[in-house]
Amino acid sequence: MKVLTLPQAVEEIRRLDPGSAVNVTMLDRLIKDKHIPCGSRGVRTVIEWHTLIASLNEILHFTGETFLPKIRSIRSAAAELKELKSETGIAEEHIRRCVADGKIGFISIGNRCYVAMQNFSPPYANALVYGTSQSRTKREFVRNNIMEQLSTTISASTAVPIVRRKRV
Repeated sequence: MKVLTLPQAVEEIRRLDPGSAVNVTMLDRLIKDKHIPCGSRGVRTVIEWHTLIASLNEILHFTGETFLPKIRSIRSAAAELKELKSETGIAEEHIRRCVADGKIGFISIGNRCYVAMQNFSPPYANALVYGTSQSRTKREFVRNNIMEQLSTTISASTAVPIVRRKRV
């Protein structure tokens, strides 16, 4: 049983995966959101190493796995994929749509999303390759919503609306 403080846990993760996006703030937020169980020794927050790995795998939807997920921001994951596996053709926008559709597990801290690089290798990559993306951008959603509201208002009105321009 290996018990570590948060800085020690981050140091161990970075030793095993130098490109990891995991930091103390991320672990602290996951503990506060009750995704990772922890304890305390005096004023320090401590976590058990195997529990940390199991919790990260569970958050990222790798059920029953015991490996340390290689966590990256979406932008750095896309850059790493482009560098290592240029033949896959997975771009940042595609990763963002898969996250929005729920095809891959992610960690959301603030306005940033983090994904595991294991999502882009077999057997987990099948979710990225098969099926079409159904998510819409925010602009498309707002535009469709406005058009629906406008058509509902016009169809409910029995009179023909008169539009007058005001000259300036």
